Amino acid sequence: CSPVYLGGSASPYGIGTNISKRTCDQLRCTACDFRVSLFNDYIWDQSCDYLFFRNNMPELSKLRAKMIKKKGARAYACQCSWRSIDELTDLQTDQQLRWVCGKH
Repeated sequence: CSPVYLGGSASPYGIGTNISKRTCDQLRCTACDFRVSLFNDYIWDQSCDYLFFRNNMPELSKLRAKMIKKKGARAYACQCSWRSIDELTDLQTDQQLRWVCGKH
């Protein structure tokens, strides 16, 4: 993917390009070396913190404790970072995330 896009649940998955703006579903974190999980129609609770993800990734049953249902959104997380996204967003606009396309 180039550029890499994140997006809400209405955004289709696939290889993202400038012409075909699709959200990457093969994200990997270069900081914690974890695959980024994504959950359609959910956002993360504001009380989420680093230790919550460090201790609970990738156990969906444990992560649900801090997931809030929100139609059209998508919750992303690895072991060290997390985001709730509503609309198509270029990953380069968030300098704190160390996520890259893990190849399709």
